[in-house]
Amino acid sequence: MDVSVFRIDDRLIHGQIITAWIAYSDAKTIVVADDKAAKDEFQQSLLKMATPDSVTLKILSLDDAAEYLRSGEDKGKVLLLVRGPEQALKLVESGVVKESINVGNLNMKKGKTKVLGNLWVFPEDVEMIKKIYDRKVTLEVRAIPSDRGQDVLELLKKNKLA
Repeated sequence: MDVSVFRIDDRLIHGQIITAWIAYSDAKTIVVADDKAAKDEFQQSLLKMATPDSVTLKILSLDDAAEYLRSGEDKGKVLLLVRGPEQALKLVESGVVKESINVGNLNMKKGKTKVLGNLWVFPEDVEMIKKIYDRKVTLEVRAIPSDRGQDVLELLKKNKLA
């Protein structure tokens, strides 16, 4: 299978995913790689309700998602969603690699620093992002496919965070 878009978005599935990213990625399957969602039946039901009937949804732990994506058991394009940089790094380290990861949204929380309106990071997020770059994978902020992408590491440097 082909991961056509690998996206970090702490909201996982939401309106922009449904209206823009599924079509852009030409995905027939969405893989939500998230340990918390994989164990939470209520969150799973919400994610299922948000997913169009024409798209297969797989909600898997990070380990199971890595194994599934490496297996090639299904054909077709996949939209891969993770909650944050830590989860993205784990998948990159496990062999699920794209040249670029899209960053959609990392919400404001206490202890985070604002980089952009939709990009807030903890110090440990910055370290994970650097490790992803060390593996020759870039991160690009774009809320929707038609937005101009911005390099995450450059934004962190500009804000004196990296």
